Amino acid sequence: MEKYLLIIFLLIFTICNAQMYERKKNPLVSFNGSYSMEGFYLSPGLTYMLPNKINKLVDNIDVVPRGRLAYVIEAGAYKLFEKGGNIFNYMDYGFSYKKLSGSEIDSINNKSIFKQRYLSANFNINNIWQISNKKFIQSSIGSNLDFKLFEKGSPEPKNTERLILSFHIKFGYGFKVQKKFFIIPTIESPFLTLKKWEQGKSSYGVFNSRYRPLIFKIRFIWLKTPGKGDCPPVLTNPEDKARYERNYMQ
Repeated sequence: MEKYLLIIFLLIFTICNAQMYERKKNPLVSFNGSYSMEGFYLSPGLTYMLPNKINKLVDNIDVVPRGRLAYVIEAGAYKLFEKGGNIFNYMDYGFSYKKLSGSEIDSINNKSIFKQRYLSANFNINNIWQISNKKFIQSSIGSNLDFKLFEKGSPEPKNTERLILSFHIKFGYGFKVQKKFFIIPTIESPFLTLKKWEQGKSSYGVFNSRYRPLIFKIRFIWLKTPGKGDCPPVLTNPEDKARYERNYMQ
């Protein structure tokens, strides 16, 4: 699964990178100093623990994992890279509160449920491919450090850790709704987990099964008008100006 996630990311990323230098008649954002290079975002959403589809046999009893929907809320800030960046165009960082939940059912109808709640620190670098005047595709790679606040289960899971460090990929399809307001629905999943270490697997082992976290978010992002003390960039160098014009937001 990890191999396929990386292949999908590389394919989409290559397409986006090949197209990012196309000139756009109507830019998503102007770099003439009308907006600050920094701002904030809010991302509510849902989580789903996608179960391993292979049924397991535990003590000669069939065990079937099942996923459960839960929720996530994230808030943070973004920063556009100087001169629009080259491959990646902006970064974002924030904190989220999320719940992950799943279950197991065996052949004699015993059911085990886990409910985990985490406080997470998130970081992403993002590429934007503008496909129309007000629509774009976003591909991102990032990391999340999750601290487990508490866990409930019946029976209580014994094989999970309090601290998890993962690297994830994320894809989104964005809309420019207003002059300074964007909406970006995204889907995110880890491709490498360093802690808890399970031979680099990106799925999570709970009870007798494995689950892949899928995180669906809707990002609301606002552009910020520069304050009196902010100095917008002055493009005096023709090469700098050309780079702005080639930028993903131009």
